[in-house]
Amino acid sequence: MRVRTYHMHESGIDVPGVLVDACDQCGTVVALPAQSTPRLLDARVPIKEEQLEARIPTHLEDVIYLLAREFFTSVQAVRPAVLRFYLGELLNDPALAERVRLLSESDLADAPARARVSLRVPAELLAVVRETARAAGMAKDSDLVRGLLLAAKEDVLDGRHPERILRLSGAAQAQGAYRPPSPYIVREGPPFIPGSKAPE
Repeated sequence: MRVRTYHMHESGIDVPGVLVDACDQCGTVVALPAQSTPRLLDARVPIKEEQLEARIPTHLEDVIYLLAREFFTSVQAVRPAVLRFYLGELLNDPALAERVRLLSESDLADAPARARVSLRVPAELLAVVRETARAAGMAKDSDLVRGLLLAAKEDVLDGRHPERILRLSGAAQAQGAYRPPSPYIVREGPPFIPGSKAPE
């Protein structure tokens, strides 16, 4: 077995880093192990992605910065981690979908949108997410994103959902978080209100 660039004759695509079984004398590829199949399939039929974009109020962008601080990582790392995590939660939890809709209609979501967030999402997944959001009553992507960020604010910054904090910390660590916040920390003082001064 050796790793080499494999030429796909039907498509003419060269795929680097493929594990192959090759002849020791002439180097001809004689077999492909099963573990190489996903790499070749991805090169032949790449997953199509679409952009999920939304304009949000500045204080909801502040939520992203506070989440980055909470998970000891950068804003660039935590933004996709949080959004992807909550998109997955939305599909598996009808109660969360309804909660996100209510949050998207709250006063905290209703403010001038001066910031923008974007995320590349597999097209098939984004279609299902949008269908779920529409069924819950969220007509626009911006409604969905605002509601998701407010749900993250309540769950993490206000400490309302320890079990979800623990699972989200895994997603944050995969994006380079130094360590997760403890879901057992009792937060003192009132919940953080977007638009107010961030807690010290």
